[in-house]
Amino acid sequence: MQDKRLEHSKLAIIGNVDSGKSTLVGVLTKGILDDGRGGARERVFNYKHEKENGRTSSVAQEIMGFDENLKQVVPERFNQNKNKYWSLVVEKSAKIVTFLDLCGHEKYLKTTIFGLVAMIPDYSLIIVGANMGVSKMTREHLGVSLFLKIPFAIVLTKIDIAPQNVYNETIENIKALIRSPAIKRTAVLFDEKSGMDEIDKWAALMHGNNVVPIFQVSSVTGNGLSQLTRFVSRVPNRDDINKAYQSVNDPFQFDIQENFNVPGVGVVVSGIVRSGKAGLNQHTLLGPDKGKTFKPVTIKSIHINRVAVESAQVGEFACFALKPSKAGEKLDRADFRKGMILIDPAVKPEPVIEFEANIHILHHPTTMSHGYQAVMHCGVIRQAVEMKKIFQHEVLRTGDVDTVRLRFLYAAEYLKTEQILVIREGRTKIFGYISKLITEKQLEEEKKVQVIPIQQQQQQQQQQQQQQQI
Repeated sequence: MQDKRLEHSKLAIIGNVDSGKSTLVGVLTKGILDDGRGGARERVFNYKHEKENGRTSSVAQEIMGFDENLKQVVPERFNQNKNKYWSLVVEKSAKIVTFLDLCGHEKYLKTTIFGLVAMIPDYSLIIVGANMGVSKMTREHLGVSLFLKIPFAIVLTKIDIAPQNVYNETIENIKALIRSPAIKRTAVLFDEKSGMDEIDKWAALMHGNNVVPIFQVSSVTGNGLSQLTRFVSRVPNRDDINKAYQSVNDPFQFDIQENFNVPGVGVVVSGIVRSGKAGLNQHTLLGPDKGKTFKPVTIKSIHINRVAVESAQVGEFACFALKPSKAGEKLDRADFRKGMILIDPAVKPEPVIEFEANIHILHHPTTMSHGYQAVMHCGVIRQAVEMKKIFQHEVLRTGDVDTVRLRFLYAAEYLKTEQILVIREGRTKIFGYISKLITEKQLEEEKKVQVIPIQQQQQQQQQQQQQQQI
């Protein structure tokens, strides 16, 4: 069992459909070149239907390992079994870079937003096809990255098949976009002649969020891949300065992204440690379920990068095998729903059904008023919410900033103040953060206050009726 802590960073791969995202991930992580017909991406896809139509519709994870000298670790022969392949890479690596291959098609935008909000990447690589230019979805993904304060780099792919005039126009458009008032950053262009020392210098400055490196690569000819690999190996981890995380000394919290039933093992959950540290046989709470309750469970085993370890700490992707803490109880996949977490019992978590949020409406086709409903993303939570109250405006339009009271439509969730939220519905884009949680006790007191005026009105009506009868 491994317990050495490897240096790690997470990169989200985003951009328009057919820009070559999955192919680039396959080429970088497997150390092979593409055949021009999607051979490399076949090794990245999760599902059969993705291989058939060539479009990513889920969040695929791949790892890239680097040794002490930051040279890439590539096993001698490729193994289709991810467990074996990943363990070979982890065994010989001092640093692991995780790629989150996200969806490019507009149809799967909610999956991409979930990947960016819930998986907390350190950086985004925005992939642009040199022969296609900057599209609407490229701008959409870039906008989400900007709001979530994720530093990003741009990778121009397919430079071997792009006509020279289209290629030049794409580069000029990207530079203009980075200089625009909304972004105001410095673009740094790299090509295959760029020196490695220059790349190291700019990679170290990435977490400052002021520079946008632009790489030019071809997954078929291999042009520019060594420069991009060097950059990926050098970008620093941002866990210490990322406000989405708390410290390793804080109470344990783990956001559950997926759950599985593994034969011979039982229920396994995968996700990210947001706070504190987890060890083997640790007692923790699983919830909240639809009845707002938390169930005591015990962590049987822990895997990071498909390798068994003794502990997982803040900022790490991990898988936990769980069993109920109480004898005689059962735990199966029916006990899970979206938005659940594992949390330290000392926290005494209290789920909320209503909360207040400070929001900024980036785009909405018409006006928004009391009763508006849409799906909200906040960490691993994705659930429909209803607008119960708007504090400063009567109605909300594009560009407005306000505080609103929101209510979950289906189940209470565990939230914290200052958590970032994204509301996306069709062309509507709303970003914000949670400012206040409304507890059950406060809701009951509000109801009492509302009931008293109603009773007074009824008494007045009865008195008026009696006077009229007299």
